[in-house]
Amino acid sequence: MKKADFERSPLNEQVYVVLESGKPITVRHFLHYYIKLYSYSDFFVELWYIPATNKIQKAEALGIDDVLQIYKNDFDISELMR
Repeated sequence: MKKADFERSPLNEQVYVVLESGKPITVRHFLHYYIKLYSYSDFFVELWYIPATNKIQKAEALGIDDVLQIYKNDFDISELMR
């Protein structure tokens, strides 16, 4: 699935394809969100989960530039470049 098709899909379909076929990379916390980053197809996806309600609020498709900016201090990106 291409990024544009992913972004047009309903949230439940986005979550399903990412959990089925995505590769988990890392997790971060922001306010009351638990945000898990996945590699999927030729882009990345963040799933925004709220533990208090046990719901995924959104799935956000990201390009490599976004990932490098957001996660630059969280892990060694050289491992992803090999």
